Amino acid sequence: MGRNGSAVRSLILAGLFILLTAGVALADGRGVTDDQVELGFVLVKTGPVAALGIPQGDGMIDYMNYINDNGGIHGRKIKMLWEDDGFEAPKSVAAVKKLITRDKVLTIMTTGGTNQTIANMKNIDRYQIVNIPNAMALEFFDPLNPYIFALGALYEWQYQVIVDYINDDLKMEDKKIGVVYTKKEYGKKGLDAIKKRAAKYNIPVVAELVLPTGAVDASSQVLALKESGANIVITCDVLPPIISFLKTAEKYNYWPQVFGFNWATADLLVKACGPAAKNYIGAGFVGSWTDDTPGIKLVREIAAKNNRQPKLTSLYIGGIGVSMLFAEAMKKAGRDLTPETLKKALETFREFDTGGIFPPVTYTDKSHAPAKKVKLFKADVEKKCLVPLTDWRSPKDL
Repeated sequence: MGRNGSAVRSLILAGLFILLTAGVALADGRGVTDDQVELGFVLVKTGPVAALGIPQGDGMIDYMNYINDNGGIHGRKIKMLWEDDGFEAPKSVAAVKKLITRDKVLTIMTTGGTNQTIANMKNIDRYQIVNIPNAMALEFFDPLNPYIFALGALYEWQYQVIVDYINDDLKMEDKKIGVVYTKKEYGKKGLDAIKKRAAKYNIPVVAELVLPTGAVDASSQVLALKESGANIVITCDVLPPIISFLKTAEKYNYWPQVFGFNWATADLLVKACGPAAKNYIGAGFVGSWTDDTPGIKLVREIAAKNNRQPKLTSLYIGGIGVSMLFAEAMKKAGRDLTPETLKKALETFREFDTGGIFPPVTYTDKSHAPAKKVKLFKADVEKKCLVPLTDWRSPKDL
């Protein structure tokens, strides 16, 4: 028994060591060879909100192909692997595990939206997944998560800027706000932020209505809003249900001033809604297609090369911006590229200039949240696009 017992104990200890160090082992040298870096990302490609993920994913891939066409990074070409999660958290978790454990990518550039990123928190920490998710809720960044970096202004900040604009700039008597939101986490965060900000200005919130993300009709919500007397509607959901809301409002001849946050601020909304979008204003942290800035000029060149213009939205521009941030971090990290060196490289960003794609980006080892800057865009029905209404704004100190 003594010799056999020793052998069994050795096997057990070896197994425990493997389990305890699995995350670290996967991280060391993961996804990197002498001539290639493999990166993954998880974005929706199918289902009712596919229009949210496809343009962003196209932008991410197109920019990395642009990098490859110009020599790569430190002698390495970038290979991109895209997994579809259908905008569902369980599928996102499975996709993340596949990319890390089977495909062994260096990192996953985005784990998708708020619910998907919440579901992946354990994997993000275990596998050192340096990522810039489509999730700008405050709890991802305060307290600091070592591997999550903000894509743009947090949701709370976006809605604060919207309510500041309603109070200071919107010429309207007897302002009454109605809120249309999703039960998903980002929708509830938006509702809470709006109510808190509106209270500071004594602007009443007269209606709070849930609109399912997959909704194709919003008759009950529109009729309830009309009944409430809301002459301002702030939406807290992604693009497809807001398109449904605007079309339904037009059908019932209901014309409030409508606002949306970054995931509903895209030219596609105006193209899909036509005149129904005439009172729409969206908040965003991405430059406009028509901007005369170096970054947006490059976006137009890349889009033209890849024949993306028919599908072009701010989401495509944002996708290019995400890849630009990762490309710059890989340059800064040098040839010794690991999740840890990638993270540390991002933390050296100080007012990094994307040429107008995003506001200047700063990350440190104390904060991974970017600037509080947001632009407002209004619908131009004739041009079938959103045009800038304001310059970059930050929430007022109240």
